[in-house]
This record gives sequence, structure tokens and C-alpha cells, in this order.
Amino acid sequence: MEIDKQPSTIGSAPVEPNRAGLKVGPVWIEPGISRFNVYTLLYASFFTIASSVFLSFTQPYLFNTILNIPIESQGMLSGRLVLFNELVVIVLIGPLGLLADKIGRRPIYAAGYFFLFIGYMLYPTAESISELTVYRMVFAIGVACNTAMVATIQADYPQNAWRGKLLGLCGLLQGIGVVIVLRTSSILPGWFVDSGMDQITAGRMAFWTFAVICLINAVIVRIGLKGGIPSVRTEKEPMSVLLSRGVKAGRNPRIALSYVAAFVSRGDLTVVSTFFSLWLVQAGMANGYTAEEALARGGLFFIIVQAIAVLWAPFAGLIIDRFDRVTALSIAMGIAATGYLSLGFIGDPTQPIMYGAAVILGMGEINAVLAAQALIGQEAPKDGRGAVVGVFGFFGAIGILLAASIGGYLFDTWMPAGPFVLMGVANAVLMIIAISVRIVAEPSMAQPTR
Repeated sequence: MEIDKQPSTIGSAPVEPNRAGLKVGPVWIEPGISRFNVYTLLYASFFTIASSVFLSFTQPYLFNTILNIPIESQGMLSGRLVLFNELVVIVLIGPLGLLADKIGRRPIYAAGYFFLFIGYMLYPTAESISELTVYRMVFAIGVACNTAMVATIQADYPQNAWRGKLLGLCGLLQGIGVVIVLRTSSILPGWFVDSGMDQITAGRMAFWTFAVICLINAVIVRIGLKGGIPSVRTEKEPMSVLLSRGVKAGRNPRIALSYVAAFVSRGDLTVVSTFFSLWLVQAGMANGYTAEEALARGGLFFIIVQAIAVLWAPFAGLIIDRFDRVTALSIAMGIAATGYLSLGFIGDPTQPIMYGAAVILGMGEINAVLAAQALIGQEAPKDGRGAVVGVFGFFGAIGILLAASIGGYLFDTWMPAGPFVLMGVANAVLMIIAISVRIVAEPSMAQPTR
């Protein structure tokens, strides 16, 4: 067993690792967790977010080549599908957490990838919007399972003092996974068409290719993750009690601010994943590109956004740890507002100016998410932290629902950049609120040491 001669530190107090556990890279893991378990988690992290992004990005190709959805209806349809997807996730994610404490994490994570496999197999075979909606809800079951389990397992495996390192490593792999899967999804339909398939078959083959990957992932996590149930379980309080406690915690203006930040930052992610590729594909086809060419060209811009988000994340972290967390949030929202509002001035997203906008958008997207998470992590009290974080997540879910619904309406009835302008305004308003809280509220006692 590898021994770390230099104990980790938190603040000024050294923290000795539990030598009964193992060390994987820079992370000491809990006793009973094997290196193979951790490597499996890292592998699963690579695909967890990418599994959802593939569908969101490739969906416009399905609209235009298989279902022949009118251009003027695609925005609201995209929003509607996200709405049903998120409703399923909201309903299931709590019960899945309870079930994981009874039967273990491994079977639920494997089931999540299996439902994604079924969703990807069915999605491109839909012949109506109603059928497509049902298939999207099947897909959402898999998203709920994976979302609940990846966060839970990331909390299970590391020893407490090394938790941040494992989260950072998983986050890096998630970002890399998104970039690689985006690149693959943007060229798959064109590759199948070039091999002699018609557009409909090519689109279905692209979805089915990723379906097979999800099925393989289900087998891998079923074999590789730690089996059994957690050794220590806590009694679950009724949802009404948790919700009441989380709402009362909002009397702290910094916690209330973090709730609003969750609402806005999750909305930011939704408009990028739902409407960015749709806009780019529509614009490309309007400029004479085939659906395959438009998807590939749109993929390039989307990859830039996600790559910049991954690369900028460490710098965003430095800002968050260097300044008061509310100040860091106001800076983050200012950058995000600039990125989202800049898209409102771009008439044709296929032009070179989009490269600069994609860079700012990627910086703004990751800034908003990390700053919101850092603020709630700082302010949530140890007694009742689960309730506060739960309400934080609830506000984030509402942000997703509204951003998808209103954004889809603006996309179809105003302009394709409408959803981004909406979130740009929301980020600007939140920046002003954050500045006000920074001026009025008492300084936090939990600020990072600088």
C-alpha cells in the first residue's frame, strides 16, 4: 500500500489519513473501497454528463431529418422536452437516494445507464411529438439515476480531508468527456451518410451507437463499483420538515442569495445545452449547409464553449477563494451576463465573431455554476446542511423549468438568441443583488483564509 509521508492539511491543522484506506493518485479513500472501485467511478464520471449532452446536441438533427419539425416550432418543442425531462428527475431523485441506502448504489447506477440505453434506442424511432415526449421521459429516468448516484458515490469514496481533490478530478473528467462526446456526436451523422446511408438511417445509427456505449457502461459500473449498502445510514426526515428548515435558513441573506444564484446558474446551463446547438444547426442550414454539415460546424462552436469552461474552471476557483464569496459571485455574474448578452448582437452564429462569443460564454457558464456552489457550501450550516442544499437544488430545478419554457417561446417568437438574452438579463440582475448583499449584509464568519 502506498504511504503518503506528508499529511494533508486543512487550514493550519494537519490531517492524518486513515491508513486502513488506500491512496489513489492524490486522494486517500475510505477503508473498504478498492482502487478498482475508484477507477470505475472516474470512468463513469467521464460519461455521466456527456450522456445527457449527446442527446441535447444531436436532437436538432433529429428534428430536421427524421421528424421534419417546422423550424418555427423547434424552440418550444426543445423547451417542452427539457420540461418533461426535468419533472421526471425532480420526482425521482429523492426516492432514488432513499432506495440507494437500502439496496446500494451500484444497481441504481447500472440501471441508470440501462435506461439511457433504452432511451437512445427509442428516441430516433419516434414518429410523433407525443411519442418523442414519452421516450424523453424514459431517458430522464436514466438521467435521474446517474445524477443521484454519481454525487452520492463521490461523497462515499474519499476520506473527508481529500474530498475536494476527488471532486475536482471527477469534474475534470466530466468536462473532458463532454468535449470528446460533443466532437463525436457532431461528426457521426455525416460519417454515416458518407458511408452510403440515407439521412434518417444515419441519424438513427448515431443515436444507436451511443446507446451501445451506455449499455457497455451499465455492465462496467455493475461490475466495478463497490457492492452492498453503506455501513452508516442516517434516518431521513420528512420532505416537509427538510423544506421548512431550508426555507427558514433563507433568512440569512447570503443563503437567500445562493438560492437565487442556483435558479440563475442552472438556467444558464439549460439554455446552452438546449438552444445553442439548435440555433447553430438552423443557421447553418439557412446558409446552405446540409444537416450533417450544420451539425458538425455547430459542434465546433459548442466544443469551444465547453473546452473554455473546463480550462477556465481553475481560474474561477482562484477568484472564488481570493475574494469574499459574495464578491466572487458578483464578478461571476458580471462575466456571465457579458457572455450571454453578447449573443444578442450576433445575427449569424456561423460567422467568425462567434468564436469570441463562445469563449466568453464558456467562461460565464462555469463562473456562474462554481460561484453559486461555493457560496452555498460556505453558508449552509452543518446542522441542517442537507436541507439547505436540498432547497438550493430545488431552486436550481425551477430555474431549469422556467429557462426551458420561456427560452423556447423566445426562440420561436422573438429571435434564436432570445433565451441567451433572457439569461444575460437574469445574470445582470443577480450581479446587482449580490453587490447589494455585499454592502448591506454582515460579513460571513466562514470566509476562506487568504
